[in-house]
Amino acid sequence: MKKFLYKKAFLQAFDRYKELEKALIIMADKQIRHYYLKQNAPFGLRIKKLFENKEGKTFEARVSDKIRLLYVESDDVVVFAFLGNHDEVKRYIKKFR
Repeated sequence: MKKFLYKKAFLQAFDRYKELEKALIIMADKQIRHYYLKQNAPFGLRIKKLFENKEGKTFEARVSDKIRLLYVESDDVVVFAFLGNHDEVKRYIKKFR
C-alpha cells in the first residue's frame, strides 16, 4: 500500500486558492488516492505521465481548466508536489528534467 505525502510547495499553493477551487483540488486528491487503491482512474482528471527520473514517475492531473496538480510516484510513496496553472507547472518541472 502506498503512502501519500504533500510537499510544502503544494500546501502553500493550496492555501492561495479560493474555497471552490480548494474543493476541486480535494476531489482530485481523493480520485488519485482511489486510483491507487482500485486501479481505476476517472477520465475527467486527464492524468498523464510527464517524465520519469531517479525520483520516480511524474504525473500531471487536470483539476480544472486552470489548475494542474503534479504528483510523483515512486515504489511505495505518492508525493503531491505542486499546484498551479499550466505555465507555472511548466516552469516548476523544468527544474527536475
